Amino acid sequence: MLKIEPITIGDPGHRIPALRIRPPHPLGAAIMVHGYGGRKEEQVGLGWHVAQAGLVVDCVDLRGHGEHPLPFDDDVLDDVNAAIHQVRRFGKVACIGHSLGGRLALVSDADFTIGISPPLDGTNSARTEELLRKLKGHRVRTASPRQVFDMLAKLPHWDSSDWTRWMIVYGSKDVPEILASCERLRSAGPNVLRVEGAMHADTYLMRESIEGIRAQLGIWFQGAH
Repeated sequence: MLKIEPITIGDPGHRIPALRIRPPHPLGAAIMVHGYGGRKEEQVGLGWHVAQAGLVVDCVDLRGHGEHPLPFDDDVLDDVNAAIHQVRRFGKVACIGHSLGGRLALVSDADFTIGISPPLDGTNSARTEELLRKLKGHRVRTASPRQVFDMLAKLPHWDSSDWTRWMIVYGSKDVPEILASCERLRSAGPNVLRVEGAMHADTYLMRESIEGIRAQLGIWFQGAH
């Protein structure tokens, strides 16, 4: 039986609120990372399916979001890596993120990474930036509405050469820039799942996405014990 409980990751100076879903006999762990303007509760559904695959799952609040005490800033990747290192006692760690969370997951310290509708090239059209500010900006505590775009440009380069360690999931009706970059990656190699009919905001909720992610986790974590 799965158990879910609120936890706090890190020390008093770097407190990351999270919801932990724990199976009885863990094979490893996974960190679930929401998108810009999201929060940890939105990832519990997918996190529950991941936990059913045998992983301890921590759904985290990024700084500037939900219950995280710090404002959003360029060090947001530190939250993801702190959560990853905290669960290494359970074994190998996967990091699974949506949108901004997907981009952070791909460049994180995790052993395996899954980016769901991630902004791979870090560039956005003026229309996309305006929509993000209007639809999500009010849910983020930040010094500047442009900070997320500046932060994306500063993230470490994602090395996609070792396709055995990553997976990309995106929707056929995704954000145009994300759709274009994911289509290019899909044409170049494996481990890229296109979910027909899925839009940016619901890619991680689609049955095909969940089944594909669970299948990939099965490959990565099979024989962990």
